[in-house]
Amino acid sequence: MSVENAKLAYLDALRAGLAVWVFWGHLSGYCGWHVPVLSTPGAAVDCFMLVSGFLMVYTTRSTLGTATTVHNAMAFYLGRFFRIAPLYYLTLLVCAPVAAEWDQLRTQWHQALHGPHAVGYEEMTGLATWSGVVAHLTFAFGLIPSLVSSVPLPDWSLSLEMQFYLLFPLMAPWAWRHPVGRVAVVMTSAVLSWLTPIYFGSYTEPGAWFHFVQPSMLLFKLNVFVAGMLLAAWHARGARWGGAALSTVVLVAASLATSRPQVWMFVALFMYLLSSPTSGLAAFFSRRVFGKLGDWSYGIYLIHIFLVFPVLWWLEQHWRLSAFSPAQRFAIAAPVCTVVVLAVSAFLHRAIEMPGVKFGRRFMPRR
Repeated sequence: MSVENAKLAYLDALRAGLAVWVFWGHLSGYCGWHVPVLSTPGAAVDCFMLVSGFLMVYTTRSTLGTATTVHNAMAFYLGRFFRIAPLYYLTLLVCAPVAAEWDQLRTQWHQALHGPHAVGYEEMTGLATWSGVVAHLTFAFGLIPSLVSSVPLPDWSLSLEMQFYLLFPLMAPWAWRHPVGRVAVVMTSAVLSWLTPIYFGSYTEPGAWFHFVQPSMLLFKLNVFVAGMLLAAWHARGARWGGAALSTVVLVAASLATSRPQVWMFVALFMYLLSSPTSGLAAFFSRRVFGKLGDWSYGIYLIHIFLVFPVLWWLEQHWRLSAFSPAQRFAIAAPVCTVVVLAVSAFLHRAIEMPGVKFGRRFMPRR
């Protein structure tokens, strides 16, 4: 969703930067090139969640800020559903018939880099059964360990977002109420972020109970959304440095105690922009080109993995890309993949996302 308030136009640049960070971070890994910061796309996804928590409070503070009705909660969820679902459903429709072929291209690229006996990836079978299809259409797949990463899309975070949207109307009034309530929510979410990986797994490490290969359950990342909500409450009070800023920093720090250092760096940048909306940096980030990239950020994030492997294999067939060094592979692949991903994202934004957002606004509660 493009930010309409001119004072917050820089958010489009942040969202665009995070989407490209995820895209290029994954691409650098596929090319075998490790780059500090860039090669941590998971941190960028966390920052996306933080911005989402901020935006949900910022855009609904006049309708969900003091009390939540069933009507407003349903309207809010439907509005968010039509922001996420149309493009997601289209990509699922495209992925379903070609998942096996895509998986073969990915395995062939992996073997070209690491040898014919390299261990392959898990097969993309999430849409091979009706139960898998229903789980993805309802966004419930993020609660099922075997389906978390079972289609050629980074869609685990979409299930996570939709779980947050279900809970958000109950949490929204909290953002404006007594500080004791905020402390309780912060501490609860922080403890959950520490305990959940122990029992439910963390990437390659199985948990005591289950093994989620991605943090697709809200318990993993509620603390990050909460941090964004705290920043929105601070912004609503004027985003001034002083006692309010100090208390916000303390609560955000407690919330993000288990997060990566890159997320902390992003929070520092975000707080600076919120407190200095007329600064040169905010003005630079508010340029129109960043607005366009921000509009395309959802598409960039959602489709880049699906598009990258066919491009990498095409480059392998025509240029023997695997014969180059990791840095050279990235230098060759990045421009080609970027042009393809941006072109497709721009088209999908205009053809699918914008009509979906327009339709979803019919359900949003009036201020």
